Amino acid sequence: MIASPKISGTPLPLDLMQANETGEVVELCGNECQIHRLSEMGLRVGAEVRMVCPGSPCLLALGGKRMSVRLNAEVEVLVCARAAS
Repeated sequence: MIASPKISGTPLPLDLMQANETGEVVELCGNECQIHRLSEMGLRVGAEVRMVCPGSPCLLALGGKRMSVRLNAEVEVLVCARAAS
C-alpha cells in the first residue's frame, strides 16, 4: 500500500467518480505488480485525474493524456475528489 502523507477530505474509490469530476490520487492498494504498472502509466499518489467517462473500463484524463483503466478486485485507487468545473 502506498499512501499520501497529506490526505484532505474523505478518500473514495476512483470508480465512484462522476463524469468531469477531478481528484487527487491519495492511495493505491492491492497487488504490487499492478500498482507498479499503474504508476508507470502516471496513475500514482499525488496525480490529478479527471473522470472523462465512468464505467468499466473508465476513461481518465491524466497529465494531458487520456487513459482507459479497468480496475479489478485486486487493486483499489482512492482519490480525494473535488467538484466538477
